[in-house]
Amino acid sequence: MHRLSLLCLLLGTACIAQTSPPAPSNSAEADFAQAARYRHANEQLSAEVVFLGDSILDYWGSREGTWFTYPGWINRGIGGQTTQQMLLRERHDALNLHPKAIVLEGGGNDMRLGFSPEEIRDNFLTMGELAASHGIRVYVAEMTPVCDCVRPLTGLRTVARIRQLNDLLAAMCKEKHWDLLRFNAPLADANGLMRAELTVDGVHPKAAGYALLAPIVEQALAGYRKSR
Repeated sequence: MHRLSLLCLLLGTACIAQTSPPAPSNSAEADFAQAARYRHANEQLSAEVVFLGDSILDYWGSREGTWFTYPGWINRGIGGQTTQQMLLRERHDALNLHPKAIVLEGGGNDMRLGFSPEEIRDNFLTMGELAASHGIRVYVAEMTPVCDCVRPLTGLRTVARIRQLNDLLAAMCKEKHWDLLRFNAPLADANGLMRAELTVDGVHPKAAGYALLAPIVEQALAGYRKSR
């Protein structure tokens, strides 16, 4: 009996060991907001303007186009992120850098996953209010268009739903006295879809697409541009 009890104890311990969760790693699963992405880069850093967004920002200058050369214009985009994830890392990747202005861009991944325009707007609202409470000027970018010109990518990101979100963002900015960056129209064709000649895959702009967005940003943020 003693040997049987000891065997059961050993087997039970082994089972517990096998079912124990793995140690956290630096992955999107363990670090949902991917706060570790810019952790080292944020150390001892201050910013003039922080751009918080998804792959539209993440790829700007790293894959296509040229990022701004103004000192303190910090890109904190992460590909694939929803506005929920952006909200969770806003403090580390934006507020703690003490910028004078913040540009919020996103929504495409939320919409792709089935979140409503109202839910997406509410996340922008919370991010904007949090930034404004720290005395930071808020700029919100429209959601850019999508097309199936390379492969099927629109899905739930229809012209109507994107337009609905952008209308909600415009109304929010008007009520809150924030600035809206009109990113949609320069990239859209007559039907409201992404212009095929301006995109690499139907979602992300080519260098020519980013070249159309850059003047919009520069004009809106002219007060925060400093020469080197």
